[in-house]
Amino acid sequence: MAETLLQTKLFIPPSRPNLVARSRLVEQLSQGLGLGHKLSLISAPAGFGKTTLVVEWVGGLRLHAAEESQTINKIAWLSLDEGDNDPTRFLAYLVMALRRAEGIEAALGESILDMLQSPQPPPADVVLISLLNEVAANQDRVILILDDYHLIDSPPVDGALAFLLDHLPPLLHLVIATREDPHLPLARLRARGQLTELRAIDLRFSSAEAAEFLNQVMGLNLSGEDVAALETRTEGWIAGLQLAAISMQGRGDVANFIRSFTGSHHFVLDYLVEEILDQQPESIQTFLLQTAVLDRLTGSLCDAVQFDAAETPSSSERTALTGQQDGRATLEFLEQANLFIVSLDEERYWYRYHHLFSELLRKRLRQKQPDWVSSLHIRASEWYQQNGFAEEAIEHSLRAQEFDQAAQLIDDQIDAIWMRGEHTKLRRWLGELPVELVLSKPQLCIFHALYLFTSGQWEAAERGLQAAEQALEPGGYGPAESSLFEQGDQLSESDRMKLRGRLEAIRAFIGSYSQANVPGIIQHASQALEYLPEQDLTMRSMVAIALGDAYALKGEMTAAYEAQLEATKASKAAGNNFFLIVANLKMAGTLREQGRLQRTVEICRQQLQLANKSGLSQAGVTGWLLAVWGEALAELNDLDGALHQTKQGVELVKRGGDVAMLSWSYLCLVRVSFSQGDTSGLETIIQRTEKIGRESDMPPWFTNQMSAWQTRLWLAQDKLALASQWAEERGLTTAGKARPAHELDYFWLIEYVVLARLLLAQERLEEAAQLLSELLGAAEKGGRTSRVIEILILQALAFQAKGDTEQAIITMERAVRLAEQEGFTRIFVDEGPPMRRLLSEALSREMAPDYIRRLLAAFPAAEQEQATPVFNQTKTRSPESEMVESLSERELEVLQFVAQGLTNQEIASRLFLSLNTVKVHTRNIHGKLGVHSRTQAVARARTLGILA
Repeated sequence: MAETLLQTKLFIPPSRPNLVARSRLVEQLSQGLGLGHKLSLISAPAGFGKTTLVVEWVGGLRLHAAEESQTINKIAWLSLDEGDNDPTRFLAYLVMALRRAEGIEAALGESILDMLQSPQPPPADVVLISLLNEVAANQDRVILILDDYHLIDSPPVDGALAFLLDHLPPLLHLVIATREDPHLPLARLRARGQLTELRAIDLRFSSAEAAEFLNQVMGLNLSGEDVAALETRTEGWIAGLQLAAISMQGRGDVANFIRSFTGSHHFVLDYLVEEILDQQPESIQTFLLQTAVLDRLTGSLCDAVQFDAAETPSSSERTALTGQQDGRATLEFLEQANLFIVSLDEERYWYRYHHLFSELLRKRLRQKQPDWVSSLHIRASEWYQQNGFAEEAIEHSLRAQEFDQAAQLIDDQIDAIWMRGEHTKLRRWLGELPVELVLSKPQLCIFHALYLFTSGQWEAAERGLQAAEQALEPGGYGPAESSLFEQGDQLSESDRMKLRGRLEAIRAFIGSYSQANVPGIIQHASQALEYLPEQDLTMRSMVAIALGDAYALKGEMTAAYEAQLEATKASKAAGNNFFLIVANLKMAGTLREQGRLQRTVEICRQQLQLANKSGLSQAGVTGWLLAVWGEALAELNDLDGALHQTKQGVELVKRGGDVAMLSWSYLCLVRVSFSQGDTSGLETIIQRTEKIGRESDMPPWFTNQMSAWQTRLWLAQDKLALASQWAEERGLTTAGKARPAHELDYFWLIEYVVLARLLLAQERLEEAAQLLSELLGAAEKGGRTSRVIEILILQALAFQAKGDTEQAIITMERAVRLAEQEGFTRIFVDEGPPMRRLLSEALSREMAPDYIRRLLAAFPAAEQEQATPVFNQTKTRSPESEMVESLSERELEVLQFVAQGLTNQEIASRLFLSLNTVKVHTRNIHGKLGVHSRTQAVARARTLGILA
């Protein structure tokens, strides 16, 4: 990215000789610096010498340090323009400005520039945290100067600067020169004594300074009375004095001019500019107007845009017009004449007009010669194109509304821009082109469709892809495109194949997001990899990720892993750490599903190291990483660590704004909260995500998975009616009967497992057993070992509920064998007291004793019981002896009301207890009876003779 940034914006403007020294203002700035103020704000209207003052101040600091043999302050300068309203561009220039500061570590900010090139750059505060940490490592004071901040009208940039101020290291001082106050917490800084501020009343020339300026700098011989009159009329406004002085040069009636000089400076400036223009030779007036369209000036560029003012140029005539040859000499004359021109480098090769002067010249151009504007931009575009400044050429073509030319230039440069990660700029350019023109060029169609899709305009994106697809067919260019391609612009076969690959890549990407037509995703992704050239590494990486997603959704975990492994290789070869982390996290998800829990944790640990090394430690992708890691920690029973990781991860992803990453992270947090037993927290998360879903487009798979977790929570709360309603709405049951589970993909399998839980809670044991048998076959076929363990556990519990002890133990042994090596824990413990009883029975039979003892120790202390086997075929027990612990008197009361069908809230009211206390009693009853639902508790109690 660094090579695309304009270096002249980072130069400290050279100081001009013979300027009026502003000693009192320089002293105020130095005092604020010495007192450790965070910010020096120079805020005043145009023409009050803000930039000149700052240049004088920093020059004095350097001179003083050199004379006193002190360490020279490191000065970082950034001249802002309207293009810096793009937060990514602003941050990139900020980094580059600091890198140019004398004595700063040369490698400062390299990883940050890499971050800013990613397709979805991290939020500003993430970038700034990394930047501030690097700056803080320097031992000397750094003064960062932002000039012309009034050109910024971007809340995100204002927010980034506010964040910078809040976390400014002690040795970093910020200076802002602006025409209007920035949207920053100035009142707070002022109250805390952290602000130095100079305003128009401070910057205005005193009578003595006005006299020195007018008589010594501008060479006028004015009397004290004339100076005082002019100083009063201009209110010490420096630009007004300068313009007045220029107007008076060569006049014989200076006193009369001063007496007639009236009005506020806002109107005076217009008047004086006209006076100056009118008094200049015609050639200079023409030069000023014809170069007004340029943001920056150099001799040959000025020559290229000029034409004979007697002619009226048009786009069709521009090639016949001959530019002038005196651009450099004219720029030097303007500088010597103080005609509001600013040198941008020490060699005086590049210049710019004073911003206000430039604005007024452009206004005058539009008023006097509107027919010139388009041709001037066209000429500028051609010069930039011929001299290798492609992006400036595009900008001027767009300003000229020469959209055909702009489209061709964008088409030529799109690969380079894409590889640099400048997506904001590319998106803006494509948005400025007429839709029909974008649709006429397949490459523009493809990228525009991608940006439309990411912004939620799915239908428009599809139309763009269809247009590109039609154009890429042999002979597919229709009449609308013929004018564009008739001049040898037909695609070569290699280009056609590359674009077909990119088209298929975007279709795969869109499909993997919405998860519609998984075979279609695989087909598009496979074709993309076939068509794309080997060197298109970033696109190939994205395709491989989408392909891996498709195989995972289909349940083919081995194929998913292989695709994701290819994605990591392509990302690494492309040097794109963002996509490398994404690909590794996708692979970690596949390994987690395959039951390779320890490898999942190891990948997360490695990728966090990469994120920290790459400056992505606070990025959204790292938040997703932490959430995935936290879910794995929860399974290993590190619940405190898991909760910390997932909460931190969700917050990071929320700031990053990636909907898919946020969805996965919330699902991880829900799973951790469930294992924590935090019912209220779980309900809050579900409600929060429902609200997010109403306000933005969440992936369909997230909505379905979240509803499955909601249903599992209802089952834990014995809300069987709500759980049954969910099954009907999802099409898992019809009229209460379970539908066959065929062709189970990843998410359908998850939902059918929840359905099996519902059948168990309803004591429909035969139906549950049949469904679980189907699900087990599907999970084993896809290599989804984690899901296999869960299904085996539910099968064992079903056998337990039917009284088939031996089959329950046999099934449990299979689950334990799969889970022991990787250390699965919560998958057992979350099943509650019935699982504890079954594990106790397994322990009595000496099944994996060390592992099962660890599992039993993981159950909550309140639920710990003596590890007495539930089933023992060698002994005969009375029904009452099957209870490990008798019910208390209060628990018996609660059980009686449960048998009557009262809800927990109704029981609480009857017994004058809190709702939470009733829930505790209910859980205790379930544990002592060895059941996991209210229905089972009543049936068991009647079997034992506790209830009539």
